[in-house]
Amino acid sequence: MIKEKKEQKEIRKITFDCPEDLAKRIDSLSDISGVPRSKLVLNLAEIGVGFLEDTKKVGILQLAILLRDAGDKLKELSKQWKDRKSISGLTAEVSK
Repeated sequence: MIKEKKEQKEIRKITFDCPEDLAKRIDSLSDISGVPRSKLVLNLAEIGVGFLEDTKKVGILQLAILLRDAGDKLKELSKQWKDRKSISGLTAEVSK
């Protein structure tokens, strides 16, 4: 049996801050799958970047960003609506 030599890719170390709840979810998935956390995060990044590159190719990346931003604005307005003491002031927020 002959083993093929894998092509060695150049590696760059990247660090980032991660919210505690997300770190716990990643650790849990790492434990369940038996995949080291660093490899799991690398796999997730490769999949996510590939997906975003594909959406960019077909022109829906900008649409996805627009929808995300609209969703964020709607969440903000919904929170303001729930927290309101009166209706005044909400119409000015919508027009921003």
